[in-house]
Amino acid sequence: LSEQYFSAVQRFVVFDLGLTLLPVSGQTEASQLITQISQTQTFGNPFRRRTSSQLLDPLILALVQQVPGVGRVKALALLQHFSSIQKLCNAAPAQLEPIVGHAAAQQIHNFFHKPRW
Repeated sequence: LSEQYFSAVQRFVVFDLGLTLLPVSGQTEASQLITQISQTQTFGNPFRRRTSSQLLDPLILALVQQVPGVGRVKALALLQHFSSIQKLCNAAPAQLEPIVGHAAAQQIHNFFHKPRW
């Protein structure tokens, strides 16, 4: 792991592992903490979110509501259906349609897949 990947590791820890924040200042400290947490599973992870669904965090909900055509109700439905932000972002319109309808599914898919300059 090099410094160039540190921010990607932070995103992985927050979005995929469900930690609120990896409280470290660099890659060495991050790898030591991850190793320590994985080796002490009997005590549980002290940084893991305590909510029943990690994606229903108010900040994540607000983030999903920034997608055009997605209000609170649709955001909640999407977050309950998809187990991670990454899966939501990579969802095909056919996967989104049963949850939010055809038009919103197209808008959401286009939002996450439009080219960025």
